[in-house]
Amino acid sequence: MEIKRKAYQQLLSWKNSQSASKAILIKGAHRVGKSYLAELFSEREYKSHILIDFSSPIPGTIETFRKYGNRSQLDELFNQLSVLYSTPLYPHHSVIVFDEVQKYPKARELIKHLVADGRYDYIETGSLISIKKNVRDILIPSEEAEINLYPLDFEEFLNACDDFTSVPFLLQHYQNSEPLGNLLSTINEKLRTYMIIGGMPQAVAAYIATRNINDVERVKRDIIRLYREDIGKYAEGYVAEASAIFDAIPSQLSHHDKKVKYASLGAGKRYSNYSDALHWIEESMVGSLSYGVDSPEHFQDFKIQPDAVKCYMSDTGLLLTLSAGKNYLSSELYKSFTLGKLAVNKGMMTENLIAQILLSRGYPLRFFETRITDRNTGKTSKYEVDFLIQKNGETTPIEVKSGYAGAHSSLDYFREKYKSSVAHPVVLTKGDLRTSDGCLYLPLAMAIFL
Repeated sequence: MEIKRKAYQQLLSWKNSQSASKAILIKGAHRVGKSYLAELFSEREYKSHILIDFSSPIPGTIETFRKYGNRSQLDELFNQLSVLYSTPLYPHHSVIVFDEVQKYPKARELIKHLVADGRYDYIETGSLISIKKNVRDILIPSEEAEINLYPLDFEEFLNACDDFTSVPFLLQHYQNSEPLGNLLSTINEKLRTYMIIGGMPQAVAAYIATRNINDVERVKRDIIRLYREDIGKYAEGYVAEASAIFDAIPSQLSHHDKKVKYASLGAGKRYSNYSDALHWIEESMVGSLSYGVDSPEHFQDFKIQPDAVKCYMSDTGLLLTLSAGKNYLSSELYKSFTLGKLAVNKGMMTENLIAQILLSRGYPLRFFETRITDRNTGKTSKYEVDFLIQKNGETTPIEVKSGYAGAHSSLDYFREKYKSSVAHPVVLTKGDLRTSDGCLYLPLAMAIFL
C-alpha cells in the first residue's frame, strides 16, 4: 500500500527550484518513512535513480567511494556506481539517493563537490544525523536543504485509511467558526483512534491491513526497542542518562506540570547532569523538548530554564505503548484510553498530541510559567500556559484540556499581563467550537489549523 506524505510536495518544490544548487536532506527518527519517501519520489520524478543504502551497501560501494570519492575523479565515481547498481545515469534527469547517510559521513561531505558538478540531483536521508559521532572529522556541506519528516499527522493518517472528507469538513467549520454539532463525536473518535495507533508508517500499515491491535502493538514495541538500541549505540558518554529520560517520558508527563524532574531520574541529579542526554533525545527526533519562557518578549531569544523543560514523545502511539509496557492489555491506562476516556492520566496523551501537531507545523515548542506572591497574604500563585505560538508578530497562548473546558486562570493572567502582544487565546478541548470569556474554544482535532 502507498502512504501519501505531505513532504512529497516539499521534495517537488526543491526539485523545481533548488536541486541545481543544493542537495536535499530528509531528517527524521528511525522508522518515520524517510527511505520510502525518497525512493517513491525518485521513481516517479526522475528518468533513473540509484539508491545507496549505507546501512547495508552493495559490496564494492564503500571501496568505490574511498577510491573515487573526490572532486577530481567524479567521472569514474559515476561510472562505477552505474555499473554496481545496474542503472544508467542521465545528466539532469537522474538522482542519486544517499540513504542512511550517517552510516558513511564521508559521502555527506562529498555533497559539496557533487552539487558543484551539477550533473545529477542528490537526496540524503538520515537519522541521528547531527550527533557528534556522525559528524566527527567531516566538513558539513552548506549545499544542503533540509526537510524534517515526522510521523504521519492526523490528516495523513485519515487519508491512509481512505478518509478524504473529514479534514476538509473540519477546515470548513474552522474557517466559518461553526460548531461541528452531532459530528463532533465522530471526529473525536477518529482522533482517539489516531492517538492509539500513532503515525509511524509501519504501525499505520499494520492497522489498515488487519485492524488487529496486537499486530499494531508488535510494530510499536519493535520501534521502541530500536530507539533503546540507538541510545546504547550513539549516546556516547551519557547512555544511562538518555535511557533514564526516554523511559521516564510517560511518568514525567503524567505529573500535573509535566516538566522533567531530574531528581526523580537519579539521586541528587540536576539539569547539568542531563543536558547532553536531553539534547540527544531532541536531536534524534525520538522526542521533542518544550522550553519555559517567562514573557512573550523572550520568546525568540529565550534562555533555557533548567527547571522548566518538558520532554514529549515524537508520537502518541509510541507514548501509549511505552506507558503501557509489555503487558499492555493489563494496563489501566491502555484500557481506559482505548475505551474512550480521553481525560485519563491528567491529559498526558492530549498534551503530547498537541506538541506533536505544533512541531509538525513548524512551531518551536514553548510554554509559559511564572509564580506571583501576594504581598498582603504571602500566598504564591502559579500560572502556566501549555503552549505559546507566534504568528504575525503576536503570541497565541494555548491551553489543552483532555476533557471539556473548565477554568483558565492562567490564560486570563497571561492575556491581561501581555495584552498588547497577545492574540486571541485558544482552549483546545473535547468539546465543540465556541467563543466565550474572550477565548476561542476549539475541538482538539482543529489544532491542525493553528
